[in-house]
Amino acid sequence: MGDLSVGRPVDRVEGRAKVTGATRYTADTPVAGVTYAALVQSEIPHGVVTEESVAAAAAVATAAPGVLYVLTPLNCPPLHVLPDDLTWDLPLERRPPLSDLTVQHVGQHMAVVVADSPENAAQAAALMRFEYRSVPAQLTANQVLAEPVPADERDGLVRHGAYRPDHFVKLDDEKLQDRRGPDAEPTGVRIAARYTTARNTHYPIELSATIAEWTGDTLTVHDSTRWITGERRALAAYLGVPEERVHIVSEFVGGAFGSKSFLWMHVVLCAVAARAVGRPVKLVLTRNQMFTSTGHRPRTEQQVALVADTDGALLSTEQHTLTETSTVAHFCEPVGLSARFLYQSARLAVSHTVARINAPTPCFMRGPGEAPGLFALEVAMDELAERLQLDPVALRLANDPQLDQPSGRPYSGKHLAECYEQGARRFGWADRPSKPRSMRRDGVQVGWGVATATYPGRRMPAGCRVDTDADGRVRFASATHEIGTGVRTVMAQLAADGCGLPLEQVSFCSGDSSFPDAPYSGASQTTATVGSAVHAAAREWRRRLAEHCPDYDGDPTTLADLLRRGGALRAALSFTVSAGGAAETGPLSQSFGAHFCEVEVDEQIGRATVTRWTAVLDCGRVLNPKLATNQVMGGITFGIGMALLEQVPRDPRTAQLIGEYYVPTHADRPEFDIAFVDIADFGLDPIGVRGIGEIGTCGVPAAIANAIHHATGKRLRDLPITLESLMTPFSPRYEEPR
Repeated sequence: MGDLSVGRPVDRVEGRAKVTGATRYTADTPVAGVTYAALVQSEIPHGVVTEESVAAAAAVATAAPGVLYVLTPLNCPPLHVLPDDLTWDLPLERRPPLSDLTVQHVGQHMAVVVADSPENAAQAAALMRFEYRSVPAQLTANQVLAEPVPADERDGLVRHGAYRPDHFVKLDDEKLQDRRGPDAEPTGVRIAARYTTARNTHYPIELSATIAEWTGDTLTVHDSTRWITGERRALAAYLGVPEERVHIVSEFVGGAFGSKSFLWMHVVLCAVAARAVGRPVKLVLTRNQMFTSTGHRPRTEQQVALVADTDGALLSTEQHTLTETSTVAHFCEPVGLSARFLYQSARLAVSHTVARINAPTPCFMRGPGEAPGLFALEVAMDELAERLQLDPVALRLANDPQLDQPSGRPYSGKHLAECYEQGARRFGWADRPSKPRSMRRDGVQVGWGVATATYPGRRMPAGCRVDTDADGRVRFASATHEIGTGVRTVMAQLAADGCGLPLEQVSFCSGDSSFPDAPYSGASQTTATVGSAVHAAAREWRRRLAEHCPDYDGDPTTLADLLRRGGALRAALSFTVSAGGAAETGPLSQSFGAHFCEVEVDEQIGRATVTRWTAVLDCGRVLNPKLATNQVMGGITFGIGMALLEQVPRDPRTAQLIGEYYVPTHADRPEFDIAFVDIADFGLDPIGVRGIGEIGTCGVPAAIANAIHHATGKRLRDLPITLESLMTPFSPRYEEPR
C-alpha cells in the first residue's frame, strides 16, 4: 500500500500547468464557429426605457459592421420565472432578464449584440443609445427608511413590466432574536456605538465568461461558475427546457470570492442569443461590468451595545443591522449571527433590517455575514475591554461559552481558548502596553490588535464517481470546482489514502455537470462535502478490490496486471457513491480562531501598514498544511483590503461608477505566522475536517482597526479606514462612541 498522503504539504496537482499557462479557463475554450457578444447596460438607476428608442438603437447596431444579431426586450423570447426554492434565500433574479422595459439599477442588461468579432460587437454596442423616463431612485437603505415609494410610482412601474407588487416592497424585516433574562437592558459598564462597512466588490483575476452552444435542443455552456449543478437547474428553468438537456462545463475558475457562485443574467442572455443566431456565442464581461453584473457585498450600518459587570462578564449583547438588497432578488447579509453565540451573555438581541434599493443584486462574498459583523462586534469588545481596563484577550476568554447559546447544543469540537493562548504566545502579546500611543518605531506609531474569528462548519450531500483504468490508474470525479484553492489536490490525497495507492496513481476531476452532483463551491463546505463522498468512494473501491482479489499484495504493478486481464474487475471497480449532509441534531460544528496583528501608522501622510500577523485557527483536521496556510494567508490579505482599501466608488446622485477600486497587492503582505490547532472533528464528517476558506477573513478588519486604535488612540468605526481619518489629529473626544 502507498504512503499516506493526507497531512503532507503536497504541491498542487495542477500547479505546473497553471504557472506555465497550460491551464484552460472558460474564455480560452476553443469552439468551432464561435461568435462574440457584448452587453449594453442601463445608464440610469430607475425608470423606463422608451420602446421607440430601443427599436432605433437596435436598428443602428444591426447596421454596424459584422453584426449578426441584436437581442433587446422587444425581441427576447419569453423567459420563465424561477421556482421559489431558487430565489427565496439565493441572489437569483425573480425578474427574467429583458422581460420588460423597466430599469431597476445602473448597469442592468438592456441588450446583447452578437457579431463576428469581439471588436465589432463592442463597437456596435457602443452605438446603442436609449431614451429613459427616469423616476426617483432609492440608492441607500437610509433613504428607503425616510422616503417610502409613492403608490402611484409603484403602480406605474407594475404597468410597464412583469413585476408583482410585492417586488416593490422597499423594506423587509428579518428579525433574528434570542433573549436570556428580562427584556430590559441590565445596568453595568456599557458601550454603544455605530459601525459601518462599505460596499465591496469581487475582483477576481479571471473575468466572468460564458460560451453557449446549442446542438439541436441540447445546450452546452462553458462558464466561469462554481455552482455547476445549480446553474444547470436555474438555466433550464429560465429557458423552459429539461435539465438533462443542459450541460455545464467549468474546468477551472480563476478566482471568485462569491461572484461566480450563482447564475447571473448574462449567462441566460448568452444562451438565448446562441439559440437565435444558430451558432456558439462567447460573452466575456468587462472589468467595469463585473461591478454591476456578478454581485457584491452590500453596505451595512450596525448598532452594537454591550453591557458588562465590573469583572468583565457580559450581561447584555445587542447587534442591530441595516443593510441592502435589490428590487429584483433577495439577499440578506447575515451580519449579526456571530453575536448570538460567540460570547456568553445573559441577554441577547440580534436583528437584521433589509432595504430594497435601486442597485444590483448583492450576494455572498468571502466571510459573508461574519466579516462585516465581526468587525463591529470585535471592535466593540475592544472598546469594552478598554473601558473596563482589562486585556482584550482576557475579556474574550472570560466570556467564552462552551455551549451554543440559542440552542443549548454542545460543539463537536471547540478550541478557541487554545487558539488565543497559542496565538498570544507566538505573537508576544504579553509585551503589549495597554495605553494607546505607547509604541513608536522609525518615526511612526505602532499598535497591536486582536480579534476572534469564527465560521460555521458546513456539509451538504454530494456524489463521487470512480473509474478504474486497465493501467491501474483510478479516476475520481464530482461536479465540484477548482477555484484555485487546491480542491483537486486534497481530493486526490483523500482518494489515494482511501484506496491504499500512491498519489501518482489516482486523479480527481471536477467542473462538469455530467459528474455526480455537488453543491456550489463556497461557504467553506467543499472539503467536508465532496471529501466525504471521495472518502466513501475510496473505501468502497478498496472493499471491492479485497472482495474480488483477496490475494492482492498491495503492489501497484500487480494491480495493473490484474486489471489488464480482468474486464469484470475493472467494471466492479467503476461505480458511483453518494454521501449525505450534516446531521440536523447532535453537536454543532463551528470553526474558531484568533487573529493578532501589528500595524505601523504614519499620521503625517495617513498611511496604515500591516507589518506582522499571527493567526491560530481551529478548523478540525488539516489535510494539506501548505494549502491550508495558503488559504488563510489569502483570507487575511482579503481582510486587509476590506479594512484599508476597498469601497465601490459611486456618484451618490446618479449611482454611476466613479474613481477606482483598490485591492491589496503583494506589497501589502505582512509577515505571516499561521498555525492550526489541527484536532480532527468527526462530528461533521468522516474525515474530521471543517472548512478553511472563509474563516481567514473573519475578524481581520477588526484586528486591524483595534491595532490602529492602539497605535493612534483613534477609535475608527467605519470601513474602509481612510487616509483622511488617519491624518485627523488625535483628541480624547474623537474616540467617544457616537
